Amino acid sequence: MSSLFRWLKLHYRQVTVVTLHVLAWVLYVAFYSLAYVQQSGNQNYRALFMLSILLTDLPLFYYYYLSAIPRLLVRKKVWRFILVTVFVSLAYPLARYGLDILFVNYFDDGVTPLTNIAVGDFNVVFGIRLLAALFVVAMAGIGKFTFDWFENQRIRRELENQNLSSELAFLKSQINPHFLFNTLNNIHTLAYKKSDDAPEAIMKLSDLMRYMIYESDVEFVPLEREIQHLKSFVTLQELRFKTKGIVTFEFEGDMSQKKIAPLVLLPFIENAFKHGFDLNKDAAIKVSLKSGDQLVYEVENPLTPSGMAVHKDQVGGIGLENIRRRLDIIYKDKHTLSVDESSNSFRIKLTIE
Repeated sequence: MSSLFRWLKLHYRQVTVVTLHVLAWVLYVAFYSLAYVQQSGNQNYRALFMLSILLTDLPLFYYYYLSAIPRLLVRKKVWRFILVTVFVSLAYPLARYGLDILFVNYFDDGVTPLTNIAVGDFNVVFGIRLLAALFVVAMAGIGKFTFDWFENQRIRRELENQNLSSELAFLKSQINPHFLFNTLNNIHTLAYKKSDDAPEAIMKLSDLMRYMIYESDVEFVPLEREIQHLKSFVTLQELRFKTKGIVTFEFEGDMSQKKIAPLVLLPFIENAFKHGFDLNKDAAIKVSLKSGDQLVYEVENPLTPSGMAVHKDQVGGIGLENIRRRLDIIYKDKHTLSVDESSNSFRIKLTIE
């Protein structure tokens, strides 16, 4: 049973199309049976007539559905398509007329009134059969273009999702090599001095890289894990600045049951270190995270005083526009991002539904 479900999952589109085709033909045959063949009391005639309908209408339908429409009409070979349709419009009524004559000869007491008309009034029956042929052709066209439209929509959605996934992967992969090399150099210095901080620094860097490379390759992660990642990043930054307590964290609400897209919160702290001024002091960067009906995340850092030229830190950062783009992809219409910049501070506020 599990293998059947697995097969259906892999081929659900094909199964859906086949099911819809079968259902359509069942309804088509039922309509003929109720509206036309039921007028005859001969069971053999009714069975053979329904079989003749399938032998003429099925090939006609699938010739247009699988060949004439995609190979002629779609490829703009209109005149060939028109010639084929004219031929079909003549051949189909003649074929049906021949079958009507056979039925009259073999079932002279059990045929329907319309079949009897075929003996005495060729033009009337020809016109009716012509309309039937054009109806089958029209149904083939409607069915083909409808299924193709849905298939094109599915392919378009898949391409959009693939493009969004690629874009998200690119945004998440922007780990600044400068930060990594600086951290490794600092760890090397600690190890050379045989500092007790070296093992912890190595573990923090390992945790940071493991999260970025392996654990963030999912749609959402536990909020607590994202916070742990932020703290590991801050610890390594404080190691580089040789100052403790540069960042103060303020948490409010229950974080244990919440999930968030990975690496959404980190870029704001990255940019705070990159653009911040006078970070070699306690509480230079303030981070606040409140969890309730909404997730409210705020980061504030000091800016370089006006007129003072200071070399920017190269810690990384993917840029505010890239951050906005990623948020628009993941939390479309479910977030707000505000930026408040004054003469001496820069503050962002992110709210996620």
